[in-house]
This record gives sequence, structure tokens and C-alpha cells, in this order.
Amino acid sequence: MLLTRTSLALLLATLSCSVSAQSDPPPASTSSSVSATLRPALAQVGQSLTSIGIRRWKAPNEVKAAADQDVSSIQRDLSGTLAGLLQQADAAPSSVPAAFAVYRNVDALYDTLLRVVLTANLAAPDNEVNSLQTALSNLEGARAALGDSIVSTSQAQQTELVRVRTALANAAAAPRPPAKTTVVDDGPAKDTTTKHKHPATTKKPATTPSKPADSTSGTPPPQ
Repeated sequence: MLLTRTSLALLLATLSCSVSAQSDPPPASTSSSVSATLRPALAQVGQSLTSIGIRRWKAPNEVKAAADQDVSSIQRDLSGTLAGLLQQADAAPSSVPAAFAVYRNVDALYDTLLRVVLTANLAAPDNEVNSLQTALSNLEGARAALGDSIVSTSQAQQTELVRVRTALANAAAAPRPPAKTTVVDDGPAKDTTTKHKHPATTKKPATTPSKPADSTSGTPPPQ
């Protein structure tokens, strides 16, 4: 049991030294890219949508109704689902899944805005068309920047994972020094010498005088 604990301690110490010697900068954070790159573009999208008047567009009612529905969907997403995803990405700076969830939402939002812009090109006034096209272009650039940030962060994390696994493998394969045996001194040793006792002197029993036997051949008693 003592040898097992000692070997484990030596392995952990070797691994710690190996990781420290090969330490690299931490993986890049994605939250700053999400907030700094997306929010200005998303704010411009919201402003462009509030400045247009779809009812005045020169298009059939069903076309204008579809455009109005798309605009309402984008506005709900900006203030609801996407806003929550941005908060989650900010709370997890190095989380690729959190940043990718934002990217996927923005990708769907871009497709919806593109439909609005295509309709506006055919039916809306020039000033509204220009505003929507500028918002769409900025959103496309922000989406591309976020995608590049996600790829960069995932590559950095993959490199870090490979480095840690290599360090673990090297530490496990490295020869370990022999374990040292620790001697615990509990004080002076007890004297275990057997003390021999002298045997007690056996007293001999007193000699009892023997009783003379009756003689059959002795002098007869007097008459």
C-alpha cells in the first residue's frame, strides 16, 4: 500500500513538472469576438428594420405580408433568442459550443433578412433599400468574423488537448525512481532479554525415625 501511494505521488509530480515546462498560452476567448463583432451589426439591422414602411411598398399584398412577417421574426429574435445566446457566450468565454450556437442563429437571421432585402429591391424606395443592404452587408461580415473566431479557438483548444495528452503519455512512460522506505522511530526498543530465575531450593522432608519392629526371637518376659 505504501509503495502504491509513493508511485502515484511520483507520477503526479513528474506530470506537473512536464506540463509546467511545456506550458503554452491559454486558448483564445470567443466571447469578445461575439460581443464586439456582432452587436454593432445587429444594432444596425434593428435600426434599418424600424425605419422601413412595408405598407408603402409597391408589391402585392401577399408579398408585403410575407416581408412584414419576416421583419417581425427578426425583431423577435434580436430581443429574445439571440440576446439570450449572446449572454450565454459572454458567460463562457472559451466555449466553442456557446459561440457556435450564436453563429447558427445569426446564419438563420441572415437568410431571413436576405429575403426582406430581395423584396425591397423590387418594391421599396431607394433609401430603404440602401439601409437594408448596408445592414445585410455588415451582418455578413460579422458572421464571417465570428466563424473565423470559432475555427481559431477550436484549433487552439485541439492543440492544447494534444499537448496535454502527450505530456500524460510521457509522464506515464518515464522511469520512476525507486521508492524510499521511511523508518518511523517510536523510541528506544524494549529489552526483550529473558530473565532467568534461580530455581527455588527444595527442602528435604525431615527424616522420621523408624519404629522398631516386633521381635519374635527376643528375651521372654519374666515369669
